[in-house]
Amino acid sequence: MKRRPSGIERPTIVDVADVADVSRQTVSRVLADHPRVAPATRLRVKEAIEKLGYRPNRMARALVTRTSLTFGFAAIDMQDLHFGDTCSGMQAAAREHGYYLVVTELDIDDERGMGTLETLLTLGVDGVALFPSFLQDSDIEQFAATSGCPVVVIGRECQIPNVVSIAMDETAAADLVVGHLVDRGRKRIGILMNEMFPEVVHGRYVALHRAIAHHTTVASAPVEAERPKISHGRRAATTLLQNHPDLDAVVGFNDTMAMGALLACDDLGLRVPQDVAVVGYDGITFGAIANPPLTTIVQDSIGMADAAFRALLSRVKDGSPPEGESRLWQPELLIRGSS
Repeated sequence: MKRRPSGIERPTIVDVADVADVSRQTVSRVLADHPRVAPATRLRVKEAIEKLGYRPNRMARALVTRTSLTFGFAAIDMQDLHFGDTCSGMQAAAREHGYYLVVTELDIDDERGMGTLETLLTLGVDGVALFPSFLQDSDIEQFAATSGCPVVVIGRECQIPNVVSIAMDETAAADLVVGHLVDRGRKRIGILMNEMFPEVVHGRYVALHRAIAHHTTVASAPVEAERPKISHGRRAATTLLQNHPDLDAVVGFNDTMAMGALLACDDLGLRVPQDVAVVGYDGITFGAIANPPLTTIVQDSIGMADAAFRALLSRVKDGSPPEGESRLWQPELLIRGSS
């Protein structure tokens, strides 16, 4: 590709048309891969593009097509190991369809994240995906109603007008976890919960308690809440196990909290799984190299992200107002040495 020396103006579509000896409209048709362009003409235009190092102006194209070919993707915590798989799934789908992602982290101090979302809109994104958000349902509903673009929530089931939510079936996941522990003879299960985002946590908390209550051989579950990190999970599990020495199983809100529980058991001289079984959620890669390897609920993060992208894309292409919809994905229990 021919490179321009610094300081030289970027070539325009007019320059390409002049070099290829065609009209601007013909260059536009080639860029849009329009079928009604002669092969020889198409080749000549592509050679001119290569020679000049021309790059289409996405902003100019957006003015014509009324689409920016970008989606916003906002997360609560980019350090969350589960976020990587979800982002990868969104990016793969975007690349397949010629879209780009504008990825950002929601700032809880900026109007509880609403300021971040408003900034995305100023960039002209065609739609917004939230993963999973600490925003209240009322905030999401207001944003969806006023944004003028489709909105998808990933990883959290919600019933909000004009919003599609794509999430794991929490009831099915809790039944798998508790059923497995009961099958292993566990009778006293403690729970580590995320203290930060009640809107996100509520569904998992309720599902686990219902599953435990369903089994008459299992006592009611004590709960300890902390931030969803390994160090905080370690601290919460230590408190939980010291306050309830009869516990024979611990379920972490996510894999990082569960991995913290493994460390807490080691600190307290408890054997896993002989004395205490430990189970997490999310199926992150690092769970496989924990000591012992972590039993976990696996959700198809990449598949869910792909579905979220396609939900946004279909709304953009249809041009119809989005309808509220909740799509549940079935989890799997990956049994390893920790239980």
